[in-house]
Amino acid sequence: MAELILPPGTVRAVSFDLDFTLWDLTNVIPAAEERTMAFLAERAPEVAARYDAAAMRELRDVVMAEQPGLRHNLTELRKACMRRALESVGYRDESLVEAAFDVFLEGRHRVHMYDDAVPTLKRLRGQVAVGAVTNGNADIDRIGLQGFFDFRVSAIDVGAAKPDRLVFEAACHRAGVAPHQMLHVGDEPESDVIGAARYGMVAVWLNRSGELWPEHVEAVPHVQVRSLDEVVELVQG
Repeated sequence: MAELILPPGTVRAVSFDLDFTLWDLTNVIPAAEERTMAFLAERAPEVAARYDAAAMRELRDVVMAEQPGLRHNLTELRKACMRRALESVGYRDESLVEAAFDVFLEGRHRVHMYDDAVPTLKRLRGQVAVGAVTNGNADIDRIGLQGFFDFRVSAIDVGAAKPDRLVFEAACHRAGVAPHQMLHVGDEPESDVIGAARYGMVAVWLNRSGELWPEHVEAVPHVQVRSLDEVVELVQG
């Protein structure tokens, strides 16, 4: 049960993080990366010979260190890694970069929805404005959830990633509400909870596994929930 009780009518909007909040991504990204490497093995076998999925992840860290501006744009970051890998073995073909990324993106959207996600979104429809706020590149349209959301904000669009206040400012602006009128629900203590709280929103930590709050994080969430069902209770007061 959520610890916080809000007067009815206080909450006018709810924003949700996506990955690990509405769906489980544990095996999805590794599987998408494996499909991408299988594609490259056919189209550019030299890349597959030099890089496996683990080596590509290491390359990603290198590229991110070299180009920190890509931290908020995971699409361009992944393309930059693919481009670097292809160029390292003599391929300079942007169409191949795009094709490989499309393979990854298709796999990236094979998400596994949590059982409480869609029922919660259905219950919130018509009660409050509902938004998606993500640092990632998931497309709610491709997942079939577009009918449940009134607004969406991504780090790519804003040019900054959570916990930057610009992300939460954009969410409130698109929802047409003041910060204190919006709940933000997410699984990440720092990017979701602290970012939302600092901007003045009601910060809800979705803690499905009952973990302890990280000691290195200086603040605490306004409310902690174990399931998304409890978010509806918060909205209804």
